[in-house]
Amino acid sequence: MISANSPSTAAWWPSLRGRPAAAVAGAPRARLLVFPHSGAGPNILLPLVEALPAHVEVLGLSLPGRERRFGETPGCRLDQVLESVSDEVLVRDPLPTVVFGHSLGALLATHAARLLGPQCRAAVVSGQMPGRSRRLAHATTTDEDAVRLLRDNGGTPDWVMQDPAMLERVTQVLRADIALSREAAVGFEDVRIDAPLHVLGGTRDPLVPHEPLDGWAGHTTGACRVRRFDGDHFFLLAPEHRSEVTDVLRRALAGEG
Repeated sequence: MISANSPSTAAWWPSLRGRPAAAVAGAPRARLLVFPHSGAGPNILLPLVEALPAHVEVLGLSLPGRERRFGETPGCRLDQVLESVSDEVLVRDPLPTVVFGHSLGALLATHAARLLGPQCRAAVVSGQMPGRSRRLAHATTTDEDAVRLLRDNGGTPDWVMQDPAMLERVTQVLRADIALSREAAVGFEDVRIDAPLHVLGGTRDPLVPHEPLDGWAGHTTGACRVRRFDGDHFFLLAPEHRSEVTDVLRRALAGEG
């Protein structure tokens, strides 16, 4: 259970769509868990899930320090993330569940998939290295490193980069998330799930070279399909790729390929 010493008792898994699926199309028949990348909240991935069928319940991991938890001190541990899955997701009606994570979120999603066990229908992981591969973002150790990472790799609005107070806040969140990523990567080569893996990557990603992505096959006892997109670390949010990424999610939720 998440203890009283946790960063907050606020909900870690709010719904990402305005109305619960049950209010639109009866009881939900499938569930998607969304794990965002470092420095971000789950709503940044909303464009990829808005078009999913109404019977899919979509929940997004909300870590301290961003979006609805903006007023909280950034930072948490891996065991707290997994406890939130147990305390807020596994207590719900059991449903076929797909986990979807980008960058940091891909590491967390894979750990969560193992925790979900038979409920996990598939995992969709994006922008992350497999196994014990060196992760370039983990070299970030100072605020200056974090600002450089934000500036050089995109994904951060210009207004944030130009607002000193907001940039300082985003830098704090990013450094906390990188610490969580380092923890999640320890022993990651031994993390294996019993569900199909859909792996997505950008061919021009400066943080995650696309050539090693086939190594994700070692993280599942099932099938592993790798798709490469023309783009950088945030290829999946590019307008030209959004519909294809959404289709991958739709197929994973339906138990296809």
